[in-house]
Amino acid sequence: MSQSPYPMRTERLTLRFPRADDAPALAAYRNDPEVAALQDWELPYTEERARDLVARLGGVSDLENGGRHQVMIEQDGQIVGDVFVGLHEHGGIADLGFTLVRSAQGQGIAHEAASAVVGDLVERLGVHRVVAELSPRNLASARLLERLGMTFEAHTRRSFWWRGEWDDNLVYSMSGEEWRAWRGRTLTPPTELRLVEITDDTFRTWTSMDVHHTQLRFVATVEQSFVDAVFHGTRYGVPLVPEFRGIEADGEPVGFLMWSEAKPRPYLWRFLVDRRHQGRGIGRRALELWVRAMRDHGHTEAETSWVQSKGGPEPFYLSFGFVPTGEYDDGEALARMGLR
Repeated sequence: MSQSPYPMRTERLTLRFPRADDAPALAAYRNDPEVAALQDWELPYTEERARDLVARLGGVSDLENGGRHQVMIEQDGQIVGDVFVGLHEHGGIADLGFTLVRSAQGQGIAHEAASAVVGDLVERLGVHRVVAELSPRNLASARLLERLGMTFEAHTRRSFWWRGEWDDNLVYSMSGEEWRAWRGRTLTPPTELRLVEITDDTFRTWTSMDVHHTQLRFVATVEQSFVDAVFHGTRYGVPLVPEFRGIEADGEPVGFLMWSEAKPRPYLWRFLVDRRHQGRGIGRRALELWVRAMRDHGHTEAETSWVQSKGGPEPFYLSFGFVPTGEYDDGEALARMGLR
C-alpha cells in the first residue's frame, strides 16, 4: 500500500480522520432530526456515543482492510459532515455512505468529498467494487450516487430493520472500470447533433440508452416506448401515429425522441438523453431540431406533458417555452408552445 494521502485536500475541503475535539460537532449534526431522518443510527445520538466513535478511530491514519472508517469533511476549519467507508476484509470491496450538516447541503460538498474518497479507493487501494445502500425515500442521496457514476443494482422489499419497522432497501454499485469510464466520459457540448432514423438494423443500438434510476419516475425506457408505439392508443379521439428518431452527437448515439403529429397538434411523447451524456446541452439542441421540423411541417403549436415532482423535467420545458394549460392527462401536466 502506498503512503496515506490523509489528510486529503480537494478544491474546497480537507478530508481527514476524526480527532477527539470533533465529538461535539459530530454529535450535533447526527442528532439533528433532519440530518438523521433517513440515516441508520438510532436517536438520540449523544455526545458520549460520538466520543466512543472518535476513540475507536483514534490513531487511524489510513483506510484499512476490514475497517469501518469515518472520514471527516472539513471546510474553512469547520466540520460539515463525514464520509463512511467500510473496507471488506480482503480489500476489494468498499461500502460507501455520507452525511452533511444542513447548512452545507445543496452545494456539491458531499459529491466533492465522496468523489475524492472513491478515487483514492479505486486508484490507490485497488478497490474493484464500491457499494452503497439506502432507503428508496432518500432521493437526494440516490441522485448523488448517480452523479458519482454509480448505478442502481437492486431493490429489496422490507429487508432493512430500521427504527422499529422494516424498510425497503436500494443497492447502488459501480466497478473500478465503471468509475474510470464515468470520470473519462465526454463533458463538453457536441460539435454536431442530428436526429437520425431508427431502422430494423439499428433499433437495438437505441434501446441501450439509459437514464438514471431516479429519472425513471419521469421518463419511460426506449424499450417501453417501442412497445407503446405498437399499442399506441388515441389522443383527443384520434389515433396516435408514432414517429421516432435517435439523437446522435458527433456520430455517437446519445438519446431518443418519439412524437405523434396526429391532430390537433404534434405531441412530444417521449424524450430522453442517456445518463452518460446529460449536462452537455444535448437535450435543448435536440428539442430545437424537433421544433424546427414541426414548424417546417406547417404546425403552429406543439404539446407535451410531464410528471410534476421534485427533480423532474418541468424547469427544462418551462425554460424552453412550454406553458402549462392547467389540464392533466393520465396524471401528467399538459403544456403547449407556439411554434411561429
